[in-house]
Amino acid sequence: MPWLASRLSERVVIGSAMLATAALFVAYPLVHEAWAMMALSVLLGLALGSVQPMIMSTLHQITPKHRHGEALGLRAMAINGSSVLMPLLFGSAGVLLGVGGVFWTVGAVVGASSHLAWRMQPIQHVSHD
Repeated sequence: MPWLASRLSERVVIGSAMLATAALFVAYPLVHEAWAMMALSVLLGLALGSVQPMIMSTLHQITPKHRHGEALGLRAMAINGSSVLMPLLFGSAGVLLGVGGVFWTVGAVVGASSHLAWRMQPIQHVSHD
């Protein structure tokens, strides 16, 4: 991570991880061998793991100083809420679309949303002295 952080901006790491995640989700239903699923899972873990530290850094950079606590609270709420809602949502979608359809839909949404990461810019903090 220090090597990545010193050479690449947060937006590049996050955007690249989103594109890699999208590609891996699209590929997952097409693979049927256990070793290939394991390889895709390892790559997905690397993509998602590379982005974790960058999220906190980016959140700190793009949020006005006086709203850092709110941003961290919203992040925690989103993570905890998704732990409850995502299994229910994906399970229901899996019944309607099939497992492959869920992977392809999630891959498409993550891929289509990756442009937001590439457009992130740090804001200029205004002093409130």
